[in-house]
Amino acid sequence: QETTGRLDRRRRDERATRQPTVDWSRYSALRKVSLPRLEAALAKMLQDKQAVSDEINYLAGLQRIDYVFVYPDEHDLVIAGPAEGFAAVGGARTAGLTTGQPALRLEDWLVAFRAAARGNLTMRCSIDPQPENLAKFAAFVKEIQGGALPDEAAAQYRQLAEILGPQTVSLSGVPSDSQFAELLVEADIRMKHIAIGLNKPAVKGFRSHLAMVGAGGNSLQRWWFTPLYDALIRSDDGLAFEFRGQRVQLLAEDELVSASGQRSSAPFRRVTTQKFAVQFTEKFPELAKAIPVFAELQGAFDWAVLAALLQKERLSERVDWSSELFLNADRVPLSRHNVPRQVPSVSNYRMLGKGVLVMQVTGGVVVNAWDVVQNEHFAQDSAGKVAASRRSASQSAGAQETRWWWD
Repeated sequence: QETTGRLDRRRRDERATRQPTVDWSRYSALRKVSLPRLEAALAKMLQDKQAVSDEINYLAGLQRIDYVFVYPDEHDLVIAGPAEGFAAVGGARTAGLTTGQPALRLEDWLVAFRAAARGNLTMRCSIDPQPENLAKFAAFVKEIQGGALPDEAAAQYRQLAEILGPQTVSLSGVPSDSQFAELLVEADIRMKHIAIGLNKPAVKGFRSHLAMVGAGGNSLQRWWFTPLYDALIRSDDGLAFEFRGQRVQLLAEDELVSASGQRSSAPFRRVTTQKFAVQFTEKFPELAKAIPVFAELQGAFDWAVLAALLQKERLSERVDWSSELFLNADRVPLSRHNVPRQVPSVSNYRMLGKGVLVMQVTGGVVVNAWDVVQNEHFAQDSAGKVAASRRSASQSAGAQETRWWWD
């Protein structure tokens, strides 16, 4: 027999699935999305054998998670952030009608949430050359350092792609054919192309690493994306949280290559290696506006941190939400994407006096969301602003009408 609380929640969720049509395309500085009610609305569409709407697939245009609000008595868990309507710009990619920013994607949430439920709170992507090919590459680069005319250098450079061969894509913590995996791989590739000067982002003052490095710079660099959040703000009662920060940073190290092609961390770090990583991090907000995949990476990191937060703080249990549908890969399967297992090698060069400066980089994406939600990364809501935002969200008209999203 259902308790009064469970019965009230079921009635509320049923009303949420019948919410009237509201214009979710208008811009909102703080749109609220109830995850349990969203799940109920999704369940209703599946039950009625309807195609899942863009409104649900893109969370009513939500672009970022700024707040998480917990309502134990109402059995509700709400996320909030800026939102607006969008235009489709190819595949699953979207661009906000006024900001150009992409909407968060339900599929990315399902990947992050299911991974966290399995205890997997680290997602990785790495694209690396085969050791034997890397050994040949290092030997060839050493051989051509004696000086070359421009035409000779160009001819030598054209041999590099053949020497390096295809690189292997390694993924862990995410389904290898998921949209989330595709995003990680694309972000990694784009970053490398920018680093070695093959792509030039429309960001004022941005310089590739190839343009920065000087004589003696022929070493292997490794750059990788990781989360970058300011301390998460937590209310005194633990019922409200605020995410702050730009979400993504680039870290760096130099690597050495042995005669057999094995890579190891160098005992040094070139100034330009670190300088490029710092520049990339400082200009990441501008890069994310210019390059859609970087903005999508910010959203993916938000989902990963939210999933880790729910696990650490046991938020689903606090609101008595089973989240059965979101966790059910049979009832809500992910779309399958043709994520490459191998990609062509990329490198670049420039003439430096009579020498040839060759750039080839490794790297990837490491999303350790658990680190972000550790206690030492929380700050108290000393002014009570986060708690006040929670109260305001629950008192708005949309919340009272039990819609799954409201402004």
